[in-house]
Amino acid sequence: MLGLSSGSVLAHDDHPEKALPPHERPAPAHPAGGPSGGNLAEAATNPIANLVQFQLQNVFNGDNHNSDGYSNSFVVQPVVPIKLPWEKVPLLITRWTLPYVSTPDLGNNRKHGFGDTTAVGLFTPKLKAKGVQAGLGYTLGIPTAGDNDFTGSGKWLAGLSFIYINMRTPKLQWGLFTFQEWSFADAQQDREDVSKLSLQPFVTLHPNKGWYVGSPDSPQTYDFKDDEWTWALGARWDES
Repeated sequence: MLGLSSGSVLAHDDHPEKALPPHERPAPAHPAGGPSGGNLAEAATNPIANLVQFQLQNVFNGDNHNSDGYSNSFVVQPVVPIKLPWEKVPLLITRWTLPYVSTPDLGNNRKHGFGDTTAVGLFTPKLKAKGVQAGLGYTLGIPTAGDNDFTGSGKWLAGLSFIYINMRTPKLQWGLFTFQEWSFADAQQDREDVSKLSLQPFVTLHPNKGWYVGSPDSPQTYDFKDDEWTWALGARWDES
């Protein structure tokens, strides 16, 4: 699968900057008094930034293996940090992802519909290392696709999630986001059980003035039931 993605982000800093270490501050004030576009863009592309976000993404794939035509996924993704009462683990970053999917022609014509919702919660501890962040938590799959077996699993899913992000190099972010899901309850009785691992390495470069370019927000997925990988290759760009 080859594709391109683009997106927009509405972001708001709900937490005072001075309460955070310098490397965790999502959008320091601009000398003129307004937010710095570059710093806000870097925060918006940090999956565990202390920043309320509402992301809209569109992922277009022009070529799909063993199928005819393109596919497209429009994604709504709110991200909300929740302050925790623990000094060593001060934040829980919650992220909800709901896609609207157009599949390629899989022999039964093109299909359209909502996909399953993925809810991720990442507990982010304070780390002594500057310019490095990590998070460990949960993932929950909600079968919002209903009986559409082309866009959803028909199962309730749960599992673990982990993220590592490195920001030590100026204007560069890189890291890995991964989660494992298992099915634990049926929404549709005739569906197969699910056990899948998603790996999403990411690299984002912020040249200047809020522009960025990087890898797409599409994981590489291994299906333990079918014993096969699904690979997604492409790029993304945006201006925040």
